[in-house]
Amino acid sequence: MDDALRRSIFGSSDESDEPSPKRRRSRSRDSGANSGVGSPMDTTSQRGASTSVGTSQQERDRNVLRLAPEKKAWMPPKSVMDHLSATTSDRYRTRLFDSSRIHHLDPSAKDYRAEHEFFIDAFFRHRWYSGNHKRDGPSLLQAWNAYIHNLEDVGRDAWNDKLIKARDKFEKRTPTGARYKLHRLSREKGLPCLSWGDSCPCCVNNSARAPKEAYLLTSPWWRVRVSTEMYEGIDNLKSLYDRAGKTFSGGPSAAQDVPRRTARPDPVRQPSIGSGAPKNPRTGDSRATGRGNSSDVRSRRGGSTAAQLDSAGHRESPLMEVEEEERRSPHDHVDRCVPESFFDRVTQGLRDDLEHERNRRLQMVDTASKHRAEFAFAQLENERSLTSLRDELRVARGIVDRSRAEITALQTLVDAHHREHKALCEMLERKGVLHRKKQRTDGTA
Repeated sequence: MDDALRRSIFGSSDESDEPSPKRRRSRSRDSGANSGVGSPMDTTSQRGASTSVGTSQQERDRNVLRLAPEKKAWMPPKSVMDHLSATTSDRYRTRLFDSSRIHHLDPSAKDYRAEHEFFIDAFFRHRWYSGNHKRDGPSLLQAWNAYIHNLEDVGRDAWNDKLIKARDKFEKRTPTGARYKLHRLSREKGLPCLSWGDSCPCCVNNSARAPKEAYLLTSPWWRVRVSTEMYEGIDNLKSLYDRAGKTFSGGPSAAQDVPRRTARPDPVRQPSIGSGAPKNPRTGDSRATGRGNSSDVRSRRGGSTAAQLDSAGHRESPLMEVEEEERRSPHDHVDRCVPESFFDRVTQGLRDDLEHERNRRLQMVDTASKHRAEFAFAQLENERSLTSLRDELRVARGIVDRSRAEITALQTLVDAHHREHKALCEMLERKGVLHRKKQRTDGTA
């Protein structure tokens, strides 16, 4: 597999095309030593080079972020891997985590370890993308043998295409996959992780997140570096959060008080003051937010966002407050005022568990349907085989009965011939044609 395809599947590689920071420092020291020996005219070049220190520092920071360690959420711990590596069974000919049938390399070869870890990583990635979290020995052994068999049948390239499709589906339909996509794209670009809300499954340090300006289209620095695919991933994660009924914020915890601004148009605005609608959207119809009387809950938690902004000096008059409340959309109000609390995290954890159990139930239903169909097909085949065996047994019994009848008829015919032969011999002896044998006195014939 070439490096481009490997990076497209497994994210950014540890080997970057950019020189390492250590190598850059050594080069800068060499260049500084050479410039000290040169002529005084080199001072102009040094002054020009001093203006690019910020750019080189940015590139250095990007390399550090690109090469930073990350967790592999799809991989079990090393102790579990070592414990399961000796799993064998008489039903399967390939031992667990034995990839020698695919790469055909000797354990002493140079690329053996890299190829071995590559296939194990791809195996667990596919199970993670498919939502299969079983890590017991028999299940992994069965899946590993099926994985080896599929690779031998379809080939490595076709299986990699299958893995990419599974990854795209996983990143599109699940919140965990959407957060992983943002992490993967951020790492490839050398940017801080753009995931927010729950902890990133692949970040070692979840506090190193992108600032709130990264999610807005008003910052030129971030607008150049954040690609369209990243903004699409942000919109996808927002839709998944909204579908699950989870509170959406425009960034990490430091940017929860700022509404998100992306390429999507703003929701429908509230009616004006003179339209007869309530002036404050917090006391309006509960259908506007879908959360009932959420203002009471916010007041019990420590006051609304408007009160906090008034204390900070952001509001100057009640009229300006009313106008800004009118301009604010209901979604922005909910996102701005509902903080992430312990109950929200517990509720989200329960929702994730429920979604996981629902996916497991659907998989079990699919597996049961598949096994039920296979059982019905096997039962039909057994009935057909049993019917054919019964027909053959009936034919064989008929042949045996006919053979017995023929044997009986032949035995009767032999007995009749024996009686006729005996009667003929007696008649010839009486007529003197045949002489009777005299019995000896010693009893011998």
